[in-house]
Amino acid sequence: MYLEAENDNPKEEATMYQNILLCTDGSPAANVAADAAVWFAQKLAARLRALYVTDLRVLEGPWLADLAGAIGAQPYAALVPQLQTIQREKAAAILDAVGKKCETHAVPFELVHETGNLIPTLLQHERAADIIVLGQRGEHAPWSGQMLGSSVERMVRASVKPALITPDSFHPVQRILIAYDGSRGAQKALHDGLELAEKLRAEVFLMTACQRDTEESASTLLHEALQQATDRHLNAHAQLAHGDAETQILHWATQTQSDLIVMGAYGHTRIREFFLGSTTHHVLRKTTIPVLLTRA
Repeated sequence: MYLEAENDNPKEEATMYQNILLCTDGSPAANVAADAAVWFAQKLAARLRALYVTDLRVLEGPWLADLAGAIGAQPYAALVPQLQTIQREKAAAILDAVGKKCETHAVPFELVHETGNLIPTLLQHERAADIIVLGQRGEHAPWSGQMLGSSVERMVRASVKPALITPDSFHPVQRILIAYDGSRGAQKALHDGLELAEKLRAEVFLMTACQRDTEESASTLLHEALQQATDRHLNAHAQLAHGDAETQILHWATQTQSDLIVMGAYGHTRIREFFLGSTTHHVLRKTTIPVLLTRA
């Protein structure tokens, strides 16, 4: 399915995120993600692709095999096309809602429904994207009780692109908190966060967490980061925070009334790239504002 709306925003220069991939399942968090994706697309004069994936497990899962054994092969064979129709109609309704948001804000868009395995399908579509946007929790969150959806975590872990994770609400971004620890991932977060602040004309808060025995080195890192913000003529502030990074990031996001947290997907605590860093995972689970995870 393909629909497009005209974009009245002039493209005087290439934006950092020209192609935005929104992954949606119609959940409340995904609807907030759609609001965020459309807002960023409008502000950055970008194109948006909305992707809905019907997971093959819905059509071929163990419970269907059990059902086939219970009701017999012929009734089961008649049921499968009905399930496929329901999934197509569900996808069409969810994607149509995203399309209407794009039309309202004059954002060029494409609506895509795929049936397949979730992660491989995402990875295939993200090749043409500069950033992916996901809701913090999926459609099964009310029953799972998880603060971070398992599918969301798997997608973030598998993706090689920057990811914007949205919780239950989104507000236009006026203040950005950038978490910085000097690591390669944090350097990328600093670069992208400052560039984004320039384009959005947002106020910047730089934060480095430290312990007493690392205060001097952390202060040096923070000063260097602040200098980069100053060189860009941004309205920037710096905060040296004592304590664990995950706690301090969330605390200062609240204290500064930030609308967005920007951080590297991994910090110095990374053991293997296969796993989300402990700081990253904690922030994603507990945040009440969107988090932009950058990739080094």
